Amino acid sequence: MRIARPEKKRARMEMIPLIDVTFQLLSFFIYVSLFMAIHRGVPLRLPQADTAMEDRAQALEVSLDARGEVFLEGELVSLESLGERIAAMAASLAVERVVLRGDRGVPYERVVEVLDRIRSCGLSRVSLEAQPRGGR
Repeated sequence: MRIARPEKKRARMEMIPLIDVTFQLLSFFIYVSLFMAIHRGVPLRLPQADTAMEDRAQALEVSLDARGEVFLEGELVSLESLGERIAAMAASLAVERVVLRGDRGVPYERVVEVLDRIRSCGLSRVSLEAQPRGGR
């Protein structure tokens, strides 16, 4: 009497779970990259104002954090080199306006020093960024 051998099943890789995981990873990286692009810059606690409004026009962004450090377009710069860096960037990008974002804990004297540096390089259109009352 012959004993039947069970047929050997070939190992196979299931593609559906692999596709699901790949799609989830792709979705995650797209979401994170969009989030980072929208929230670029220096994290600040902006002061609040009743008349604050959004302005989407192209401008250079200068930020002051709570320790008084100066950032130009998210990059740490010294106060001494700020004027020449702004002048170079404004000329290459054809920008005539600067948005100054200052943490609410920055001393007023530091804000005035930065404003002087901005104006010394020929840019007089400076906007101070604030958060609308009620927060966002």
